[in-house]
Amino acid sequence: MEDRKGFLRERFGVTRLGIFGSFAEEGQTISSDIDMVVEFEKGRKNIHTFLQLKRFLEKELFRKVDLGFEHSLKPIVRENVRNRIIYV
Repeated sequence: MEDRKGFLRERFGVTRLGIFGSFAEEGQTISSDIDMVVEFEKGRKNIHTFLQLKRFLEKELFRKVDLGFEHSLKPIVRENVRNRIIYV
């Protein structure tokens, strides 16, 4: 994804994209989804853009992507993963 940063910003307004969970910790299995968090430019965050980005990531990565916002994670989950998110 590093080489796609400019595209993600231009097309979707992505300012930060992070991965956490089994893929970030190299514990994934063949059936693992990819847990990701995203931040958008001001004024670009809406359900349409969010869903387009999710579909794009799933096509690019050939995996189901569980996409969300760090601030919307359950507090216990957020505290558990905050320091383990790898931003790309």
